[in-house]
Amino acid sequence: MINLIMIVLLFLPLIFQLIFGIKAIKCTISLRFWQVSLISLLGQVFSAIGNLFLISELGRLANSRDGWPWIGVFVIELFVGFVLLITIVLQRNIQYRKNKLLND
Repeated sequence: MINLIMIVLLFLPLIFQLIFGIKAIKCTISLRFWQVSLISLLGQVFSAIGNLFLISELGRLANSRDGWPWIGVFVIELFVGFVLLITIVLQRNIQYRKNKLLND
């Protein structure tokens, strides 16, 4: 159960950015693209903190003094955060090209 919660926390900001970033580019929601991106980035930070807290609690309950699971979750969070940043940059580029095409 906790593994499922950790996976959902891991990918939730990325999924939010993909769905609502496209809607913000198409102007079908009231949020602007930078607001969606900010929410996604803050969500990534909070989900990383939540996942690291969960993995430390699991280690404490299992009486484990090994820090490798914590480091593994941290590295995975960094990778997903990097993918999130790439997604934001790509969506921003699409929005820029769309606006440039409409203005010309």
